[in-house]
Amino acid sequence: MNKYKLLIVSAVGDRDGMALELADVESGEQVAEVFVDARTQLRTVAFYTNRHVPFEVVEWLLSEATKRL
Repeated sequence: MNKYKLLIVSAVGDRDGMALELADVESGEQVAEVFVDARTQLRTVAFYTNRHVPFEVVEWLLSEATKRL
């Protein structure tokens, strides 16, 4: 997991809610996010890369999103 980091961000405007972003430590590229819509409480997952993301990293993202969002 050392290759990735998590960031909690808030969004207002077109998207109103909170997100937990998964980013590549070396490049700073946003790889994925879990977003919680403030109005509906709907949780969604989006990937922003075409490269393979290890399953364990995706599990980590989802587990942390469940705890933090």
